[in-house]
Amino acid sequence: MMRASAPVAVTVVTGFLGAGKTTLVNRWLADVPRGDVAVIVNEHGDIGVDGALLAARVRTLVEIAGGCVCCATQAELVRTLEEIASATPPPRRILVETSGAASPAGVLRAVSGRPETHALDGVVTVVDATRMDVFAEHDLAIEQVGFADVVVLSRADRCAPGELARARDEVSAYGGAALIVTAASGVLEGPGAALEELLDRRRADFAAAPPRASTTGHVYESVSLALDGDVDGERFAAFMESELARFAGRLLRTKGILAVDGMAERMIVQGVADRVEVTFGAAWEDVRRTSRLVVVGFGLDRDALTRAFATCAA
Repeated sequence: MMRASAPVAVTVVTGFLGAGKTTLVNRWLADVPRGDVAVIVNEHGDIGVDGALLAARVRTLVEIAGGCVCCATQAELVRTLEEIASATPPPRRILVETSGAASPAGVLRAVSGRPETHALDGVVTVVDATRMDVFAEHDLAIEQVGFADVVVLSRADRCAPGELARARDEVSAYGGAALIVTAASGVLEGPGAALEELLDRRRADFAAAPPRASTTGHVYESVSLALDGDVDGERFAAFMESELARFAGRLLRTKGILAVDGMAERMIVQGVADRVEVTFGAAWEDVRRTSRLVVVGFGLDRDALTRAFATCAA
């Protein structure tokens, strides 16, 4: 059967154990028609619990239990994504809620494997703002933030103002490309509470915000690269194929929105490990053209990447 429609958008919701992922997803689903969003829930144990809480909200819900979709059940996740995206009619979006023990790397590899049927549209990481001591003690929780497009600080209503500000600072040190928002009882505070509005805010924030440096000294680091204006398409391709390729095996995530000389549309870069996909989004029109790329990994050479990216300017 031939597909006439665009690939189904896939949003991954991750976060450490007990961060509040299911509460957030349940709240989002309350605002969309029942058939618009399909949900895949991963439970680390053999018996699913979270799926039962979400089943009344969606027409298509699949539970994958008995291991993390980042490794043990990754093949099952690949099959499930393909089946849901190939349905007639397909949903507008697939939400993948990972186990709190899942590394995002394997999950994103599974999601990005079939761009003709489905495509990654964002990673939302939930962090419990009242338990930042737990966050700091677990490499996995920090890794989950490193992959994020959006970080939701949950249980913000239980934090003193100073405590919430410190949580923002700590998360921003590891999430160099993430939009950071707060939530109380699964309800986002401020504008853009719906998932699609939140992802739109993230894209706008990503294109406009100045790069943030990661100064944590942690094994995972985020390198933000920015140019005010266009990149030359051939020079940028050479940068990806030579400079960035030097860090093969050490890359976790690459993501960017770039203005390419001679092109009206935004170029969108989404990379997982050493695999990179390029698509084109909305036209820049009257918005100031900028080029920004964020590389998340370990053992990166920030100065070398910064110098090399600067040579991509048109």
